[in-house]
Amino acid sequence: MPAGLYVHFPFCRGKCPYCHFSSVPINDDLYLEWWEALKREAAGLARERRTFDTLYLGGGTPSLLAPDDLFALREMLAGYFLTDFREFTLEANPGRPDKDRMRSWRDAGVSRLSVGVQSFDDRILKTLDRGYLATEGRSFCRAALETGFSSLSVDLMTGVPGETRESAERTLDEVVRLGPDHVSLYILENVEGLPFEKVLKDNPVDEDAAADIYRIYQDGLNEAGLRQYEISNFARPGKECLHNLKYWRYEPFLGLGPSACSHLGHRRWCNKRELREWAGALRRGEPLHEELVELTPEASALEALVFGLRLVEGVDLEALKVRYGTDLEMKFAREIHELTKEGWLIQEGSAIRIPPDRFLVSNHIFSRFV
Repeated sequence: MPAGLYVHFPFCRGKCPYCHFSSVPINDDLYLEWWEALKREAAGLARERRTFDTLYLGGGTPSLLAPDDLFALREMLAGYFLTDFREFTLEANPGRPDKDRMRSWRDAGVSRLSVGVQSFDDRILKTLDRGYLATEGRSFCRAALETGFSSLSVDLMTGVPGETRESAERTLDEVVRLGPDHVSLYILENVEGLPFEKVLKDNPVDEDAAADIYRIYQDGLNEAGLRQYEISNFARPGKECLHNLKYWRYEPFLGLGPSACSHLGHRRWCNKRELREWAGALRRGEPLHEELVELTPEASALEALVFGLRLVEGVDLEALKVRYGTDLEMKFAREIHELTKEGWLIQEGSAIRIPPDRFLVSNHIFSRFV
């Protein structure tokens, strides 16, 4: 089975107050340290003689990579791994719409551009401290569409203090007018210990109102032909993110860079989170991992169940039984019966799925299986 390859670019121009990802302000010294350590990590994993058919360059803000370095990165990976990329995603932040730079990304093999717009409402962008206006986000996305990537994805954020039905509808209307073929819709959360925690404390979000706004997006995107295929993701048919589908379908993937996670065979691990700790461990030949889990077949089946229930298509329990030798349908017969009776699950033969109108309470459903 082909695997996915993820590379973490841990640099931004500045740290967003709500961001919990591993990232630091970019400078030349740290960049060179990251690049040299990345080559060491790739060389050490070159024994993985499987084919990688998706590449996802995330961050951080990997669109800060110089065009020549983007070419060099792809060539470096091809030198260590068997690569036959059907999809190459680059995450980008809105900025000056430089079509020459965008064409260089495309020429380097980028087929899918994922743009972190977050909102097309200036008040929401100011609350998030994004540093650009809605008009700039719109111009950037239009330039990307005109450049001719195979797929354009727009990232949006909801559950933000000050968000209203009107602001959500304004953003939704702008997305529909732009016409991307993929939208990711994330709910703002996990800000404990971050600067944005105070913003939320001073301006708490009404959960019922936030749920209504999520449904505005959910209904509007589906009506626009962007069909929901996962809790946070919508796409036109055939434009689903192939790399991320590997996560939800519990297929193998390898992550390189600080904080990057991997799942190969019966092992799952995550690298050290901080750039210099990760790079130092590579330099000294020390273990890279903050977390390393040896998975039993039953544990793998259970994780595959929970990840798969994030998808609109759900999970076939008989297929998991064949794959892992574990009968989860029998193990969780009572839970499945009760959840189905209560309308939290739909069961069709050996397949179960969460109704999309229950996605907002999916954590409650997951908790019944873990």
